[in-house]
Amino acid sequence: MNRLTGFLTRVRRTFSRRRFESEIAEEMRHHIEAETERRIAIGEDPATAFRCAAAEFGSVDARTEEVRDNRLGATLDTALSDVRFSIRQLSKSPGFTAIAVLTLALGIGANTAIFTVMDQLLSRPLPVATPEQLVLLGQVRGEHDVDFEFNFPLFRDYQRENTVFNQMSATAALSIGLGTDGATEPQLAQLVSKNYFTLLGIEAAFGRTFTPDEGEGVKDEAVVILSYKLWQNRFGANPQIVGDSVNINSVPFTVIGVAPRAFTGTTRGSAPDLYVPITAHEQLTNIRDQTAQPLNSRAFTWISMMGRLKEGVTREEAEIAMNVLAQHIAIDAPMNTETNLVVLAGAQGFTGELEDTRLPLNLLFGIAGLVLLITCANLANIQLGRAMCRGKEIAIRLALGATRGRVIRGLLTESLILALAGGTAGTLVAIWFVSVIERFLPMGANVDLNHGPDLRVLLFSFSVVVGTGVLSGLAPAWRSSRIRVVPELKSGTGMTGTGGRRWTLRNALVVTQIALSLVVLVSAGLCIRSLHKLQTIEPAFEPSQIALMSFDLGLNNYAEPRARAFYDQFLERVRTLPGVEAAGLSRVTPMSGRNPKMSLSRVEGFESGTGPGSHPFGEYNIVSEDYFRTLGMRVMAGRDFTSADNAMGAPVVIVSDAFAQRYWSGQNPLGKRIFQHGPDGGIATEVVGVVETIRNGQPSDISRPGIFFPISQKPQLALTLSMRTGLDPTIAFTQLRSLVKSIDNNVPAFEVHTLAQQKDGVLSLQRMVASLLTGFAALALLLAALGIYGVLAYSVSSRSREIGIRMAVGAQVTDVLSLVMRQGFGLTLTGLLLGLAGALVVTRLLRSFLFGVSSSDPLTFVAVILMLAGVAALASWLPARRAAKVNPINTLRSE
Repeated sequence: MNRLTGFLTRVRRTFSRRRFESEIAEEMRHHIEAETERRIAIGEDPATAFRCAAAEFGSVDARTEEVRDNRLGATLDTALSDVRFSIRQLSKSPGFTAIAVLTLALGIGANTAIFTVMDQLLSRPLPVATPEQLVLLGQVRGEHDVDFEFNFPLFRDYQRENTVFNQMSATAALSIGLGTDGATEPQLAQLVSKNYFTLLGIEAAFGRTFTPDEGEGVKDEAVVILSYKLWQNRFGANPQIVGDSVNINSVPFTVIGVAPRAFTGTTRGSAPDLYVPITAHEQLTNIRDQTAQPLNSRAFTWISMMGRLKEGVTREEAEIAMNVLAQHIAIDAPMNTETNLVVLAGAQGFTGELEDTRLPLNLLFGIAGLVLLITCANLANIQLGRAMCRGKEIAIRLALGATRGRVIRGLLTESLILALAGGTAGTLVAIWFVSVIERFLPMGANVDLNHGPDLRVLLFSFSVVVGTGVLSGLAPAWRSSRIRVVPELKSGTGMTGTGGRRWTLRNALVVTQIALSLVVLVSAGLCIRSLHKLQTIEPAFEPSQIALMSFDLGLNNYAEPRARAFYDQFLERVRTLPGVEAAGLSRVTPMSGRNPKMSLSRVEGFESGTGPGSHPFGEYNIVSEDYFRTLGMRVMAGRDFTSADNAMGAPVVIVSDAFAQRYWSGQNPLGKRIFQHGPDGGIATEVVGVVETIRNGQPSDISRPGIFFPISQKPQLALTLSMRTGLDPTIAFTQLRSLVKSIDNNVPAFEVHTLAQQKDGVLSLQRMVASLLTGFAALALLLAALGIYGVLAYSVSSRSREIGIRMAVGAQVTDVLSLVMRQGFGLTLTGLLLGLAGALVVTRLLRSFLFGVSSSDPLTFVAVILMLAGVAALASWLPARRAAKVNPINTLRSE
């Protein structure tokens, strides 16, 4: 099909060129014949006369180029003339020009900003060599759930035995403490295999990247590569930093390089501050027990894999080959060796951190596009009115010989100039808009958006500007070129009346505005109601009374026994503080946006399937005694953890009621056992209690199965304190900081806030969508009202003589009001019916984003329709009131 289209295009161009050249040749033949006859008449030899005449006029090719140059010059002169004339016309109407540029700037700027964010977060390829060859290795955990975490020994197996990748790399994120000038600050480190930068084809901005020895097994040389941002902000962009030593978790590391400025890692939404060889994990985490070392154990799934395909190998072929390899490895090492692998495109890197932003950004992009269409319709309506008022001018131009094409081109030029001015101002709006969206990104998202436009954004913005100019100017230009010259010149009014026609192009544009506005308003209304539902969820606890404070003792190189002693002493002393009702420790907290999952080898009493993702799983947490009481989580069956559930006691676990319902529906869960992955069939843990389900991610996540382990049986270096208190949060945090310093002055606390503030943070996406949609809806409502007002005001002006005659023969004020209001009501009703059908279709796409509200919520639809109808009635009443004040005598005299 593409070849046929190209062939037809070449044929069309060839015939067009030949037709043009044949016209030139015919013209030259006439000139040469005339010149030959003139020369023969004065006595020259016929052959000589013909040669001289032909030489005088030159070849067809030369004449063709000359004519083309002349035509091109004339076209450019005409275009410049159109631009100058359009600028003069716009300068005569500064009010219209300012309003048009402002509305276009808002519409174009909003679309450009949202495209910029979507492009940088989700679409733009990584700034690496040939990103299209990169792939991500994942494993299916559920019907639509892909997990990207593997154990490190499996990575070694895949790296050594695969036949489809040139290279494979492993990465893992790790929170670390960076010590400089006597202060320790938490930073995000990316643990990477030796070939990470080589696989990506990245050279260091300063210094060098890792060598084959680093990250392979040489543990006595601790080296680090700084991110460009950290190098600038923390080290003052010192070019002599290479070779210096920095303390990471109290361990000295030598800086060997600085990453390029454009490179922020391979995980979108999680830009690392520095890069460390993955084999430094033992030094950074202070794990000495080799059986528990994640580098040696297949029980820990913590690294992600990326590969670069060999030349000629497709992703489908690589997926088949890797699954065959996984089945072979699983024979000898079945633990955490899934045989349902998927090979996904890796040009954008790992986007899971920001996957929740995809739907909100797509929604905003679509609604912003609708608002831009409303803006175009409104601008087209205004320009149509201006063109009608300029009817005499256009009629005179046509009468003097201007073609309809020339008139259309001139009016389109005016529209394109407006769009260009709006697009230029929209660039500033887009930069501001990007900063607004950045503030609403998910809590904990570590992104650094580029607020300035780049080539991709400029191309998109240019396309929007041209499209907007054509859409808003084509209809008025076409309508104006169809003007009847003689009646327009005779009318003497500067415009041809069309107010008596029921349906005109202006009416159709207003109906379109109302319909699109209804779609925008309904979408905004649904999101606002959904946000309200989320904000008013009544949890079992009062979030504002629960203070949170997080610690990571691994940042201070604490060993496990010392960390346990710190937390035991800290928790005991917190419970004695005045005003504290209860306190507990946990690995994660509710509504934090973090919900770690655990795959189980089996669940007693539950028959798992054999298909992909059929293994039982749950979101797990590690908690202390009194954690459930602190948060007000009701123990529905069994018991809470006690001091007897220590390292010497039998392994126990408490599950959520969602977990019990999923795997033991109709059975008693107490006494059942769950089996974690491990030797001899797995590690058995007995269920001793069931608690009500609590939300660990989005507030709408109410049915995820949960598993809770006691801290005393699974010690942790990084924990968060949850404290229920009746004191003011500021006072409570001051007490907690003083308490921490009294135990160890070098331990930093972070994420210090109340649970209510954390809830607000996890609702940031919903709040962003609701806020921006409210702004879009207000703009759409205003434009729709202006559209109705403009059409009816023009109708009243063009029908003033008719209205005067009606009033002269006895029509009452109410009759005139009714006449105009009926026209506005007809336009509004038609637009509402079309918009209702469109809204029912569009809002179905919002279902997965809404909580507690149906996509066809009748209350929202009725409220929006009544509001839009009320605004339309007001916009109709103003011109109607003006019409009712028409003096029939003055009107008839003026005519």
